[in-house]
Amino acid sequence: MKKELILELSIYALCVTLAGLLWQKPPILSLCYIVISIFMLNKWHARDDLFFYFVAFVLGPAGEMVAVYFGAWEYAKPLYLIPIWLPILWGMAALFMKKISETLIKSLN
Repeated sequence: MKKELILELSIYALCVTLAGLLWQKPPILSLCYIVISIFMLNKWHARDDLFFYFVAFVLGPAGEMVAVYFGAWEYAKPLYLIPIWLPILWGMAALFMKKISETLIKSLN
């Protein structure tokens, strides 16, 4: 349980750190996020894990594109309204939230 939580929090910290350090280099940040996604999906690849990842990969950025289009906010260095790495981050974030929630629920029982 403790190992799972440490791994999940480490993935979170790594993703946030990479975003802070590499946002000005979208191709490099995208590559880093692809590598992390491969690791995550290799570790967590049950059918519902894959659905969480890919639904967020599509719907998260779609919603953001609508918001950006209507002027709610804007991104630095977008490819088309959003950065190229954002769909990957949405997928990772969804899977991370699912996994850390499951780990925390297990620890409460």
